Amino acid sequence: MEKPPVNEAPILHVVVVGFHHIKGYQLEYAYPPILGKGEVEAQENQDLPEPWKHLPSLALPDGAHNYEEDTVYFHLPALDNPKRTVFGISCYRQISAEAGMLLRRGSDVTRSSVQKSVCVLSRLPLYGVIQAKLQLVTHAYFDERDFSQVALLKETYQNLNALLSSDMMHGGQPYLGLSSRDLVLHFKHKAVLLFKLLLLERKVLFYKTPVKDLCSTILTLCSLFPGMLEQGLEECACTAGLRQLSSELHPEEHDFLEVHLSHSPSELKQSLDTLASEKNRQDSS
Repeated sequence: MEKPPVNEAPILHVVVVGFHHIKGYQLEYAYPPILGKGEVEAQENQDLPEPWKHLPSLALPDGAHNYEEDTVYFHLPALDNPKRTVFGISCYRQISAEAGMLLRRGSDVTRSSVQKSVCVLSRLPLYGVIQAKLQLVTHAYFDERDFSQVALLKETYQNLNALLSSDMMHGGQPYLGLSSRDLVLHFKHKAVLLFKLLLLERKVLFYKTPVKDLCSTILTLCSLFPGMLEQGLEECACTAGLRQLSSELHPEEHDFLEVHLSHSPSELKQSLDTLASEKNRQDSS
């Protein structure tokens, strides 16, 4: 991975995303301000830069209300260089909004619970390191019971920038919180299938709840490739210059592979051989 310049802080922003019953997901606070116009509170989503317009829905994903707390990882293109990636780590919680639970109840609180996400946007893919710190910060932020108190968020920005550096990418820090053992125990021999599917650049769709387990599964799979987490995610949010897809898609028979737990090793091997043959045919044409 290309090292950020010395004068670039590893942490770009600490933001808070909330859910409004009429306006939907909203960016409520950002430090430092994303737009560079002084401290930002109640910042409207339409004011976000175009590459980051989906930030609120990424930081507080659909279905988050089904869990009291959880974590999600996501990626955004860097604003100063679309071929670099900004790594998002978001911890969200919800608490009761009944009488006496909040010291300061805003006019936008109209439901029985309040759900917000505290998110860190980082230049470095230190997911586990940042998540461990951010989870504690999120609990402390909610324990204030007054979401207008943002001094803790400013301290978090300063402390993380003092703690993190690009030198941490050369040790075991990028792998904190990931377990290849759990991956193999869960998928058994199909872990090899998933590994080969990534090698063949096939389309793989994961779905699982809660979302932190899903993110950890994908990152663990990627970590099986040497250097992937340290150097291979630099352009993972880059979509500029990609081949434009036709509005009328006609997927071929082997464009997708569905994997069932009932598949035997011989059936999986046959499917992989078919995929490899199809890829060789496409490459030679």
